[in-house]
Amino acid sequence: MQTKLLALFLFGYSFSLSTPLGIAATQFESVTVGYSSFSADYVPLWTAVEDRLGRKYGLDLSAVYAGRIRPQQLLASGETPFVLATGTGAITSHILGVKDQVIVLTLVNKVGGAIVSKPEIKNTEDLKGKVIGTGRPGALAETIVRYVLRAKLGLAPDRDVKLLPVGEPQIALQGLERGIVDAASFSMPAMLIAKKKGFRELVNYEKIGIVYPYNTVTMLRQTAAKNPELVERFLKVIIEGIASFKANKDKSLAVMKKYLRGASDDILEETYQYTRNELEEVPVASLPVMKSALDMLSLQYPQAKQTDPNLLIDPSFVKKIEESGFIRGLYKK
Repeated sequence: MQTKLLALFLFGYSFSLSTPLGIAATQFESVTVGYSSFSADYVPLWTAVEDRLGRKYGLDLSAVYAGRIRPQQLLASGETPFVLATGTGAITSHILGVKDQVIVLTLVNKVGGAIVSKPEIKNTEDLKGKVIGTGRPGALAETIVRYVLRAKLGLAPDRDVKLLPVGEPQIALQGLERGIVDAASFSMPAMLIAKKKGFRELVNYEKIGIVYPYNTVTMLRQTAAKNPELVERFLKVIIEGIASFKANKDKSLAVMKKYLRGASDDILEETYQYTRNELEEVPVASLPVMKSALDMLSLQYPQAKQTDPNLLIDPSFVKKIEESGFIRGLYKK
């Protein structure tokens, strides 16, 4: 009898060693992450989900599309502890006096996109009296257009130029093709698709030097207070996802093709190269970038000038990860 029990024990022990995921699965902490758009900037998150990279850090990650309206709602409701989105939602909340959100990581500090117009519009002066398609009111796509028109082109939104909120890039492109709008704001890769269809790149946001927290990890302050270890583990996943994007072109292109449907191989290739350059290796939330964002938003919200940029960010997690040598180690592989 004892011999049989010993044999069963040894068999069970051997089986457990051969199936570590079956045992370890109970130790993974389930974390759902919201993301606000379909662009290549989100590939580090999508890759982490596809490759189950979170399990390396004890997390079972899933991602849910939050749209451009719901990221902050997901945080407030507790449905997700983190969202990947532009910094606009968190910054606007602070401007309006609700200061429970904080940006803990910034993947991209540039605005990759442009105002693209009909071919007959050859310069910014030709925009007068025309209709420009933007994102929903208050979203970054609208904020950027208003800022560029007023601060860079000397045009008054709603007076010199009519703005029409059209929503997602594919709808904006349809609006251009059907003549509903004369120009529209696009990010990558939609900007490349529009240009390939014969529309003109009128104003390139990066070329005119716009700095903005374009893609961030945002959370509630109470998350950091209650579970700082979870924050650090999740940020390591995203940071490794960035390194993977830069190092593994074929894998990144495959993930892009899955999520960015409708983009041709040459568009994906160009988008990959562009995104690879703009993703930050050390994605620490930057105070100067937040000041730039507040300056832009002050055209819509004058009280932005009184908003403390220090309260918008908590760079301590990424700084700690960097000082540990973690990021340096990823790029030595």
